[in-house]
Formats: sequence, structure tokens, C-alpha cells
Amino acid sequence: MKRLVIAVCIAMLAPAAWAQKSPTGNAGFDGLDKNRDGFLGKDEVAGDKEMAKRFAKFDGNKDGRWTLDDYIKAHKDNDERITSDTAITTKVKTKFLTEKGIPSTAISVETYESTVQLSGFVATAAIKEQAGKVAAGVSGVKEVKNSLVVK
Repeated sequence: MKRLVIAVCIAMLAPAAWAQKSPTGNAGFDGLDKNRDGFLGKDEVAGDKEMAKRFAKFDGNKDGRWTLDDYIKAHKDNDERITSDTAITTKVKTKFLTEKGIPSTAISVETYESTVQLSGFVATAAIKEQAGKVAAGVSGVKEVKNSLVVK
């Protein structure tokens, strides 16, 4: 019973926490609501690239403004993207560590929306090509932008 009470309390308090400050460190719903009407318009979220990108998708009733619930759903979606991208980056780096012939410490790996960006310097074109193929073979990778430079 105690667990149920605690769960209900957390569920009730969660929207209030999101309203005040989001986990990504921005001003949160209240901070973005410049005109204090209790909604967020596209112009109010424009300063946050990730939220602006998600505006149309999470405008639940398509009225051109977000409720607190819409805002929470958009943030959760972005958090899931970040988690997925981080996992992909980790898998690619791990694969490089175990792959013979790839100088894993010389290659930088960044992931955004399942697209992997490789950068750094390698000794040969064959290593560059191999690194691209290895990264492309990791589950969850949609595309590889191989910006490795042969030096």
C-alpha cells in the first residue's frame, strides 16, 4: 500500500517538476511561457532546437500551441532519442575497440538521430573504408557520415 501511495504522489508531482525546469536544463514550461497564458506557442519554443523540431508532432489537438502535457511528451521523445543515440555511439566505439586494424582512439564518433558521424585521422584509405563499414554494421545505425581524413 505504501508503494502505491508513493507512486501516486510521484505521478502527481511530476508535471509540476516539468513545468518549473526540464531535465535538459532549460527553463522548463513556465520559463518558456513568455505571455503567461498557460500554453506554449511555436515562437516560445523556437529557442530550443529540439523542441521546435517536435512542435507539430506533439501539438496534440493541432491548435498551434502546446499544453504542459504536450511539452512533457516532446521532452520524453527527445530523451529517448538521446538515449538511443548514446547507445549507438557506445556500440560503435566498442566495435572499433574489438576490430583489428582500426585505431579506435584516433576516431571520434558522434550520433544524432541514428546517423553516425566519424571524424579524425587515419593512416590509409582502407582503414577509413573499414571503419565506415564497421559503423554501418552496428544495429540501430541508419546512416554513416565518414569524415575520416587519410593522413
